[in-house]
Amino acid sequence: MRHFYLISFLMLFTYQGFAQEQVMQPIGAVVPTDPALKDLVWNRYTTDNFVILSIDNAQGKWMSNNLDDIKTWCIERWGFPDFKFTKECRVFCVPNKALLKKLFNLDDSKVEVRRKDGNIEITAMWLVLDNKPANVVPQKLSQLCFAEFEQKHSVTIPFFAKNGMSILNGAITDVKEDIKYLSGQESSFLSSDKMFAMTEEEYKNSSEEVKKLFDSQSVVLCLLLRHEFGELKLQNFLKLSSPDKHQEALKTVYGFENYIQFDESYMRYMKDLLTEAKINKVPDSYFDIRPIN
Repeated sequence: MRHFYLISFLMLFTYQGFAQEQVMQPIGAVVPTDPALKDLVWNRYTTDNFVILSIDNAQGKWMSNNLDDIKTWCIERWGFPDFKFTKECRVFCVPNKALLKKLFNLDDSKVEVRRKDGNIEITAMWLVLDNKPANVVPQKLSQLCFAEFEQKHSVTIPFFAKNGMSILNGAITDVKEDIKYLSGQESSFLSSDKMFAMTEEEYKNSSEEVKKLFDSQSVVLCLLLRHEFGELKLQNFLKLSSPDKHQEALKTVYGFENYIQFDESYMRYMKDLLTEAKINKVPDSYFDIRPIN
């Protein structure tokens, strides 16, 4: 029995040390110096697509049992085929925001896609699981899924679509809050040409007000294209779109002559949706994107 405990202790020591070597800091984060953190143990799990390190062992086990299925769900509900990630994805899970701040100097969950020479080198998520993981994980994971899909298939998905689809993969309560945020913002609405032209880099450099407006309008734009025109046309539009061909794709796929004509439908749809959402007449099922069999 004594040998069993000794072997168990040595295994735990090795396991903990190996896990610590794999802990990544977000770009720009300051390495923590709090001496109390040195006693934390990272519980390590691996799946087909993820290396999961979790402070709470139960949360790590749940993630290992469910993360690959969530990945598949995030992708397939929008009509994309499932696939294996091309690069390692590391996932760091902590049970509360206080610990996230101490360990990674982050105020909230974060994702990163690190590239070298334009190609993905590694992806990572730092997640606070103080809520139900199913309410926290999908939106963040979706951002990595769409980035990986682009690399695997050598395509470019417009940023508004990656943004809107990721948000719609999140909790419906958050989606509805994004919709309601647009009430009273009519004078600030971004036209479709500005929505289509926004790049990830431009988004990162925008003010928080512009980011919030773009996020909310991305949700509405994706709902319009997916619900009102259907999955097939959305897929065709995304395939034909490029930084300088959005207007051409609008005409080819949807029959709109230009941005101005499309904006008439887009703005009318957005205002109608806001009116209905404001009095809670939009059913939750409308925000639930389901795969087409």
